[in-house]
Amino acid sequence: MRLSMLTSIGFCANIAVDQKKAPPFSFDDLYAAADSKQLVDLLQQSIDDSGVIEAWAAEAEHKQEVEEALGDAVEALRGRELRKVGVGDNPLCMVIAIVLEAIQQNFR
Repeated sequence: MRLSMLTSIGFCANIAVDQKKAPPFSFDDLYAAADSKQLVDLLQQSIDDSGVIEAWAAEAEHKQEVEEALGDAVEALRGRELRKVGVGDNPLCMVIAIVLEAIQQNFR
């Protein structure tokens, strides 16, 4: 997994936040997608307007690596969102927090 794969997701979420877009999914949607190992698909379909996620997710191995990293990050944050990362209102901000947690866990 390359760092740029994770940061591309963060950049897509950041763009959506900056454009003041309504989140296209809920916290529950994020967690359900992570639980079913479909978080990359959810994010690609909902916030990847530029195709940067699609570019690397087309390769199954890359997609699986990122899916696992995001899933581990979700588990580290689930139920502790406010305490650990200060996010409780905007699911797009939670995506950024998940990406940052995944980076912390995988790139030391």
